[in-house]
Amino acid sequence: MNWLEKIAFPSMDAPIPEISPQEAYNTCRGPFYHGTSSEIVDTIIERGFKWEEGEKGSEGTSAGYENTPYRGSGTDCPPPVHHLGYGIYFSAKKNIAKNNFGYGSAKNLVEVYILKSARIGEINWGSPKTMMKWWRGMGYDCELAKKDRVAATKILTDKLSQQYDAVYYKGMGMYRLLDGNQLCVYNPSLLRKINKNLVQTGERGSKVRRKSDGMIGILLNRRSLEGYEQFYGEEKEFLTIKWKKGGIDLNVYSSQVEFLG
Repeated sequence: MNWLEKIAFPSMDAPIPEISPQEAYNTCRGPFYHGTSSEIVDTIIERGFKWEEGEKGSEGTSAGYENTPYRGSGTDCPPPVHHLGYGIYFSAKKNIAKNNFGYGSAKNLVEVYILKSARIGEINWGSPKTMMKWWRGMGYDCELAKKDRVAATKILTDKLSQQYDAVYYKGMGMYRLLDGNQLCVYNPSLLRKINKNLVQTGERGSKVRRKSDGMIGILLNRRSLEGYEQFYGEEKEFLTIKWKKGGIDLNVYSSQVEFLG
């Protein structure tokens, strides 16, 4: 067994830990969306995320780069199998995940958050030459890639995962570049999933009732008015609420609602 075969990439074999919307706001970054087939969504919910390492087109790796010289890079080097190596890919844009990977259905999306404590690298460019330079700087071996692109991509992934738990590719210029807004996670144990049943009274995601007419809404945010007593008197905070009818109201006094849970 050579050292490549000994590389251990983190994966999960248990459901994604669930947290409340308030805890997600306090401790996490997101949301991010993973689009896939309905069958795989069920497996992810039951057992968490895993990935397979192979060439583009093999099981679990249908998306990715073709094994040809990377166009525009000024070299005859093929790109890695995947843009940020092997890992779990998410989009910060729900529509991209749904339409490009989830077969156009929101039911085929897994929405997750990643802990703020995660080591997240960020890059933001679209030039093939710059991308190739970054890959090589992160350990991608072009000569090896010409013979065994999977092995070269494994080395890239290993080097990246030593520095980062995930890499966020912004790809934002005048237009969205390549597969911008994507997050590749190497350590899925840092992912969390919201469970609305964990909501506590007065927290984000909890219900409120408007006292004036009984309208029900969902609490989205609370903002303290401490230090502004000269303007707002005894009012303690502003609430942001999404009403069942009437859209979102950004400036609701807490005294105007009843907290339901």
